[in-house]
Amino acid sequence: MDGALAPRPQTTAPPADSRHRVGSFSSSGSQPFLDSDVRPPPTVLEAPGYQSVGYPSVAPTRPPDLKITPSSSKEKKSSNRRLIKRAISRPTSPLVSPPPSVDSLPLPIPTDDANRILLLMKTLCGRMKGEVEYQSELNGPWYTGLCYIDEDRGSLLFESTQNGPFHIPLVEDLRGCRVIPIDGPDDKGKCLEVLNNKMGVELLLRPLLAGEFNLWLASLLCWQQLRPSTVRFANGRNANSPGSGRSEMRRRGSLAAGSSSSKDAAIIKVGKVMLWDKGTATSPRAIVKRPSTRDLRSGMTSWRRVSCILQDNGEFKLMTENDVAVLSIIELSQLSRCAIQQLDRSVLGEEYCIAIFPIYSSTSKQLSIFRPVYLALDSRVLFEVWFVLLRAFAVPDLYGLDASTDQVTEIREFDKEFEGQLFRVEKTIQIRVTEAKIRKASPNPEHHDRHSKDRDPLTGNYLAEVILDGEVRSRTTTQTDTKNPFWREFAQFTELPTTLPDLSVILKRVDGNLDGLSQQLQATLGLPKTGGNLTEVLCGSVDIPLDKLERAKDHEQWFQVCDERQENIGSMFVKVNHDELVVLGTKDYEPLSELLHKFSVGLTSQIAMAIPSAMRRLAELFLNIFQVSGSSSEWLMALVEEEIDGIGSQNSMKRLRFSRRLKSTDSSNSAGDRDLLVRDMKSLAGEANLLFRGNSLLTQALEFHMRRLGKEFLEEILAEKIAEINELNPDCEVDPSRIQHGDEMQSHWSQLVQLTTEVWQCIANSGAKLPMELRQILKYVRAVAEDRYGDFLRTVNYTSVSGFLFLRFICPAILNPKLFGLLRDNPRSRAQRTLTLIAKGLQALANLSTFGKKESWMEPMNKFLAIHRQPFKDYIDAMCSIPTERSVVTVPASYSTPVTILGRLSPISREGFPSLPYLIDHPRNYAALIKLWLESSHKSNSTDPSDFDAELAEFHAICLDLQKRSDECLAKMEALRAAEDESVVTEDLAEALEKSSLLDSVNLSYGNSAAWMDNNDPYRPPGSSGSEPDGGDRSAFRNFGKEGRPVRQVSDSVDMSNPIGAIRAKAGHVRNPRSFLHGLIGGKKEKEKGKDNGSTSTVREKSRDKEEKGSRSLLGSFSESWQSDTSSRH
Repeated sequence: MDGALAPRPQTTAPPADSRHRVGSFSSSGSQPFLDSDVRPPPTVLEAPGYQSVGYPSVAPTRPPDLKITPSSSKEKKSSNRRLIKRAISRPTSPLVSPPPSVDSLPLPIPTDDANRILLLMKTLCGRMKGEVEYQSELNGPWYTGLCYIDEDRGSLLFESTQNGPFHIPLVEDLRGCRVIPIDGPDDKGKCLEVLNNKMGVELLLRPLLAGEFNLWLASLLCWQQLRPSTVRFANGRNANSPGSGRSEMRRRGSLAAGSSSSKDAAIIKVGKVMLWDKGTATSPRAIVKRPSTRDLRSGMTSWRRVSCILQDNGEFKLMTENDVAVLSIIELSQLSRCAIQQLDRSVLGEEYCIAIFPIYSSTSKQLSIFRPVYLALDSRVLFEVWFVLLRAFAVPDLYGLDASTDQVTEIREFDKEFEGQLFRVEKTIQIRVTEAKIRKASPNPEHHDRHSKDRDPLTGNYLAEVILDGEVRSRTTTQTDTKNPFWREFAQFTELPTTLPDLSVILKRVDGNLDGLSQQLQATLGLPKTGGNLTEVLCGSVDIPLDKLERAKDHEQWFQVCDERQENIGSMFVKVNHDELVVLGTKDYEPLSELLHKFSVGLTSQIAMAIPSAMRRLAELFLNIFQVSGSSSEWLMALVEEEIDGIGSQNSMKRLRFSRRLKSTDSSNSAGDRDLLVRDMKSLAGEANLLFRGNSLLTQALEFHMRRLGKEFLEEILAEKIAEINELNPDCEVDPSRIQHGDEMQSHWSQLVQLTTEVWQCIANSGAKLPMELRQILKYVRAVAEDRYGDFLRTVNYTSVSGFLFLRFICPAILNPKLFGLLRDNPRSRAQRTLTLIAKGLQALANLSTFGKKESWMEPMNKFLAIHRQPFKDYIDAMCSIPTERSVVTVPASYSTPVTILGRLSPISREGFPSLPYLIDHPRNYAALIKLWLESSHKSNSTDPSDFDAELAEFHAICLDLQKRSDECLAKMEALRAAEDESVVTEDLAEALEKSSLLDSVNLSYGNSAAWMDNNDPYRPPGSSGSEPDGGDRSAFRNFGKEGRPVRQVSDSVDMSNPIGAIRAKAGHVRNPRSFLHGLIGGKKEKEKGKDNGSTSTVREKSRDKEEKGSRSLLGSFSESWQSDTSSRH
């Protein structure tokens, strides 16, 4: 029967006892195969070892009776499992949940252009048809004909070019089959090796047209990621049947992918991390189109604990928690360094979350990750360690201005010193989503509360998502029961690629019952739906054309919110700032660093006095610079002395540095000084009362320093109590003007004093928990202030410390817990008022004052103040009771590994490498300081360089020189961008297709386009992160393409009834979408044909490459339109 279906080979058929080709069903002629032949995925859990092939870990289906509920952020393991009732009495193994799903290939795939394969995967979604030849037996005959993928059944079908049979299934089910590109056995070119999940080589596939090779590879890779089912072949064997020549086939297949090389690599670090499990995909389209963060269509998304191993060859392995099976191997050495980024806490509810994006370097030769992978760590230290290690093995984005040719080049060789000006470009986007006004009802009104017939259809629960290049990068809280949601939430994105990204803000409505706190938490954090009562509906989007906005300027305006039909449904008030900063090499900033570290000359204070409007930003930059050099405490202590008895003081008395009188019992050197102090007693007492109350460089810097070092301290002592108060939402109003019923005053006061006491107890027991570095600085502040004012104001030794610790740290955290990360959203209304009154009472305690005539209604709080005054003093005394000598700051042991790896890197590779702790980019802060100084001093009318002191004049000269060099680099890059835009000649796609020799290949199987354009498909070309509207044209959601150029809509240029033919036209010439320079800088290595470029490749040569010009005619128009018009949103 099988022989009747086999096409006639070009050579003699193999003997009957030899290994049969991958075969057909036991049916006759061209009779279509039945649905019953398509087998469902198995339910038996299989756990292959490291050499397993196919779907990662051969994941089984989730047991139907297994329910996994979301767990706490600390323990992400699934719990509350309901066991299946067994019919047998003997002991059985416990149920095991399937392995997590990772959007990464089980083993890296060799390819000449990873970005091209990614683009084709997103476009083809597992569909393909074309003329091929295949071999089903080792050293067997090759069969030629037309091959295509049946999307409904997931089968690879074949039609002979002769009059023989049609619709022969070469592989009945492609799900889980491994696909590897290899060199053909007969030197006729590359082939695709298709393996099933248990055995070796089963099929060799070679497209007759070389231009279709990547198309077939991209399509089959989409099927590879699906859950496998049993694969049946023409000879009747299933996937578990052994075959002759198996060892030889495995050698030719599995080892061809280079999977064995990792065995010899040394292990750098192992650990346990949390992996965001997107759930098992059900179709190839879902693989590339579903949301990479949250998917409300599926309740299976959750955090899963996994094991990970990092090796010194750059392989990053993700394994099941028990280390039984490999989930994925990510080749970090193929990724650009900007692919490793921190994900905002609002997206997945984890503060320490690492996102690995599929951003490949221009030199990449392997494809491993095709969608973002999200990892969460339990602490800041672990997050920083893994973040630095992952970036260490990625490829830096460095450029150089060649000294001999004066041309911009991309650095490719990192072990050689570059002759010229080394630089990099750092892009930053800041966005603040303030509010929205809904004027038109969004779709699906039936989701509104059916119990409120008279409810305004515009009223709902609204949130906004910030989308960057198709991925959700930030998410606001949900504002309930309103048609004018107010968020005022800020997000900043750094470590971005050099491309100008697509930026959108998506407006969503959350339908369901949000009355309970758990439901609000569910909506805010995107937890799996409980009972299906919450759904998110896409209302519209705001597209922000960054190319139209001036860089480094704040743009704040009302943007129109358009729905899928491009109809205006409202407006949104958004503030955007995008900037590019050219950062030179580390050595270029050494003269500036030496000058700034001369604390005795007070240069930083002179800079701050010259540009007072930039005081806060200056304080942050200076603190970052001195944090990296380990001099932050020394600098802050110098500022303390300058503020108390140094630069800027109006008093003419002689003052001695505290550092010279620290261990002296004498407060002054002469009787004259003592007389002067007596005469100034009254003014000094008033000065002491105002000590550290203004906004100076010291107060701004120390405030920033406390928030950075004391973040975990605040979370430990206050987060639980503030969350408790927010959940209680008590009514503690004690202002008579705000209370309607005066008989409630006593109960309100009783509750307020009780809560204030509880908060104070949390603080009083934490003196020893404050970081030692902060305690050292506060002790120094206390000693200097006491020495200066102690004779005239006895309380100064307490108020000088509390002026920083309470006024600028603890009380602001209580007032605004969201800003300090203690709450995800703003407190509820009554809880917010309660926290305000608590902070008011604690601040009075810190000031050692009482409430009087100014706020007489707060006088009942004086009893609390009197009782806790001495405990407060004891708290300050205990906190400052540390040795006078500075203790050595202990470095976490976990930092030893990244520090060691950093030492192995070449000086060029270390450029842009973040320092530990706090991941500070040292050269970038110098570049930002220079830019801030020159821009602010230029705008200031009171700043005249001729009036500068010697140190400030030297600082100004160095800044001018460094900025000039940075401007030259930026000018060269801007010229290249302009040249690139001018060189892009968009050919008419219809003309290109007409000229293509591939037009004769008509895609009959997809001719009706039903499989492509089904509006009911949940994973059709998506909207925000897959949260697309139902039906409609997505072109309304994207008017600007990559680099801000308007893109032609797909419908205008591509015949969607024959998408495969359109893609074939020039699929071999796909513009690298990763970087604006990667089409110019570097070009394609295969074009060099053995030429040695040294450490760089010239940009201008590559910009003249004819193939690059043609690259935009197809996927520069079709796929960029596909990506841009759909926002590439999964």
